[in-house]
Formats: sequence, C-alpha cells, structure tokens
Amino acid sequence: MFAQHPKAKARRAAAEGAVLLALAGAAWLLYGSVLRLWWTGDDFFHLRFQLTHRPLWYIFDSAGYRDFPSRLLTPLLFLSLDLDRWLFGLEPRPFYVHQLLSLSLCPPALYAVLRLWLRRSWSAAGAWLFLIGPVTASLALVLAHHYVETLLLSALAVAAWAAALYRNGGRAWRWTWLSALLYFAACMAKEIAVPFVAVLPFLPVPAGAPQSGFRQRSRLAMPHAAAALLYLGLRYAVLGTPFGGYGFIASGSSLPRLALELPGKIAAQIVGGRLSPAAVLFGAVLAVGILALLLMRGWKATALFAFALILAALPALPVSTRMEPRYALPAWLVVAVAFAAGCRTLAAARRRTGAALALAACASGLWLNRQDWAVRFARVERMSAENRFLLEMRKEDVLRHPLTLAASLRELAWMKEAVFHRPPGGGWFQDDLYLCVHRGRLGRVWGYDEASHRIVDLAPSIPALRARHCSSIRRAPLKASFRFAGEDLFWNLGPYDDGRYRFVLADGAEAYDMPRRAGFKVGRLDVLPLRIEYVSPAGWVTYSPELRLREGASLRWARP
Repeated sequence: MFAQHPKAKARRAAAEGAVLLALAGAAWLLYGSVLRLWWTGDDFFHLRFQLTHRPLWYIFDSAGYRDFPSRLLTPLLFLSLDLDRWLFGLEPRPFYVHQLLSLSLCPPALYAVLRLWLRRSWSAAGAWLFLIGPVTASLALVLAHHYVETLLLSALAVAAWAAALYRNGGRAWRWTWLSALLYFAACMAKEIAVPFVAVLPFLPVPAGAPQSGFRQRSRLAMPHAAAALLYLGLRYAVLGTPFGGYGFIASGSSLPRLALELPGKIAAQIVGGRLSPAAVLFGAVLAVGILALLLMRGWKATALFAFALILAALPALPVSTRMEPRYALPAWLVVAVAFAAGCRTLAAARRRTGAALALAACASGLWLNRQDWAVRFARVERMSAENRFLLEMRKEDVLRHPLTLAASLRELAWMKEAVFHRPPGGGWFQDDLYLCVHRGRLGRVWGYDEASHRIVDLAPSIPALRARHCSSIRRAPLKASFRFAGEDLFWNLGPYDDGRYRFVLADGAEAYDMPRRAGFKVGRLDVLPLRIEYVSPAGWVTYSPELRLREGASLRWARP
C-alpha cells in the first residue's frame, strides 16, 4: 500500500497538471486570432498619454491622473502597458501576446482556487465555463483595460487567504498579509476588485482546513480592509473623489431605474447580448445549476450568492447606462463559480444529473462562444483594418463610417504625424449627413467591405448613397433638453420611445449613438456644437439644427 502511495500522488499531480495546461492552451486556441489585429478602441488615448508624459508619471505624478480623460487610479495598468512599450515599441502584436498570456493564466488560477473547495471535475467545469463565456471572450480583444490581470491577482489573493486558514498563529498572519498585498495590487490594476474584500469572511472554510468561526475569519480579513481603505484614500487624494466614474454616468434620480435594469443587462452580457438558440440553452442550463445550489444548500448559500452578486454588480451600476461586456466580469465570475458548486451539490443527490448538467453547460457554452466570437472579432477586425488604413491615407482621402470613436481617431491622426512620421492627410465621416452637406467634390471616398474584409474605393457608389440618405431626411417632431452639472452633461431626448438617437458633430464627421435619457462626463469645455439625429424604425431620419451647448448653461429645444 505504502509503496503505491508515491505513484498515486504522482498520478494526481499529473492529472492536475494536465487540466491546468489544457485550460491555458484552450485560451490560445479560442482567442489566438487576436494576434493579427492592430491598435483599436481606447489604445490611442493610452498611447498618446504615455508618450507625452514623463516616464513613470503614474507612480509619481498625481496631476497626470487628473489630466487623464477617465477617472482612474490604476498605476499597475499603466505600468503594464508601459513595460510592453519599452520592450517592444509600438508594434501591437507583443501587446496582444501579453494579453493572451494573462488571459490564459486566469482559468488555471480559477481552477486552482476552486480545488480548495470542489473536486477536480467540478473545478474544471467552473474554470472552463468562465473561459468560454462571452464576457471573458470580450476581454481578449481589449488591450487598454487589464481586467484579466486584476482577476489573476484576485485569484492569488484568495489562494493566500485559504493558506492562512490552514495555519495557526503567526504563520496564518503572514499568509493573510500576503493575501492583502495581492488584493491591494488587484485594486491598483483595476478598481473592480475593491468590493471583493467584503465577501472574504463569508467564504466557506476550505476542505481539510481547521474549522474557524466568522469572528476569526473577520479578524484575518482586517489587513484586506486596511488595504481597501488605503486604496480609497489614495484615490480621494489623487482624484478628489473616492468613487466617481467616467463615460456614461448617472444622476441620483436615475440610479433606482439603473439598479432595476442592471440584472437584466448583466444577464444579457453573460449570454452574449444577442438572442439565439445557443444563448437560450446556455442561459437555461446556468439557471438550473444555480437554482439547484440555492434550493439544495439552503438560505446560507442563497444569502452568500446574493451578497457576492450584489458586490460584483456595484462597480458597474454608475456606468451601466450603456453596458459594456467587461463591466459584467465580476458578476460572470460569481455565476460560473456558483454553477460549478450547484452541479456538485446536484451530483451528491443525483450523480448522473449533475454530470449531465455540467456537460450541457460546457457544450452549449462552447457553441455560444464560437457564435459570439465570430461577431465580436469581425467588428474589431474591421476597426483594426480601418485604423491601419487611416495611417496610410492621403490628403484627399475620406473614410466612410469607421467604427472607432472619432475621439480616438483624432488621437490616431496626431500619432500618424508625431509618432509614425507619416505625412498628414485623410479624414472620415460617421454619418451620411456629411454627403448631404458636402455636395461638391469629396475626394476619394473609401469604406470597409464586409465580404472581402478590406477597405475598398466607394467613389462609384457615392451618388446612390447620397441620394438614399438625403431623401430619407424628414422635417419631423423632435425635442431635446440639456443641463450641465460641473463636468457632467445630462440630456433628455424625444418625443419617440423607439428608434435610435445620435449626437452628430461637424456635419456628420462624428456621430455617437446615445440613449434617450442619460448623462456623460464631458470634462471642461466652452462650447459643444452638435445636432440631434433620430432614426425611425420605418427608415426615415430627422435632424435638429446645430445646437450650441455652453458649459454651465441649460438648453431646451423643440420642433413641433
């Protein structure tokens, strides 16, 4: 018996290693296509800010954070981007390798943490589900938001916390201080980690660890509470607010409505944001697994799940007017872990049922992942091609409907001359009002062709595009009200509940899809000239005249 023990131990270690390698390798197989992308999204903001500020400003210069367009205190994010830039210059491929490497380490780290509480099969199911979820897939495409590194540091913090629970006395405190340090690093990488401290004392004691009461676990969590207070204090000292947000924001009166809408928005992101048979099946299987956990484990499991989900959703609430997939990452992590625990609980009573449910989730999740990834990747691949083409455009060239926000395109235009040393030239328009206003010679107009995945010359089709859009414009009822609150702009558009609203600037050069009622942090400005565009479900379009919004002043406009 004793002679076989080392072999059994070696077999267990080999099995664990195989699972870890399989999870890491699967990330590269699923998302490796990102390695052929160029810069997209917010990359140009971050790159220009890093290039125009002194080295290591994010460690020494608090004024730099106040200058940054987003209210962030994330020095580890900037350090990570800077290290890639110092090592590899402005070639994006190594940045994507770094991103994929970080992402590929997250499922093994999650698996290792789950193994403290669950058997191998259920831990692997939870880590696999997390990897293939559409929320996780969206992170592979974004370089400027290092959520994956925050998740990795948080997983290590939980592992160190569990190690503390296995020990007594001074050794336990050494591990819990290490856990608190990792937790603080996770907060400094991305602020979504901050609420995590509140759930630590409520986590069940890992299998095989000495039993410890809630009071003892709360004492061990005091270093984490100190780390959270330190982060919030630093944030207040640097940014002037312990909380705050960026992009879309919410007023106090709109928070109850957003809070009611948030669970549905998170659920939509978990299944990819689109209704499909794969999404319905995946969502239904997840719901069954979590329901099994809550019904079979009683009120304590229900309370812990609800508490963790609320904490996970809180950081997204102020910015949930327009829900980005990455905002749902903490909630998706809670759901994946709860589902794995639910399958384990169900298997204890009906083993085959629990295993079948886990297999159904893994299979339907992979089906959904491949459908969702095709859509997400196609969009970012288009952005990549358009941005790369803008770098080569000449003075007379114009690009129609680029997907990258115009604010980022302006940063690219600056980098084109100042960093890449290309001759100036090239413009764009994001709304076809531009064709109606500029009826003279436009230069050479280009656009992205979905079939060939490349930029093509649109000159032959411009007359038809102009005629179609200009003939769709009507003089229809439209109204808008705006008010400023410091650096925040709030609006209410109408009178239509359906259809689509946009803010159009510079006669269509810039266009931004906007909710009917919302607020946005615009920063300091003197005058903001814009038009309101409404696109009817029936296909017709109407525009307001150019409205000039002035900081500190309210404006009401209506066309009966």
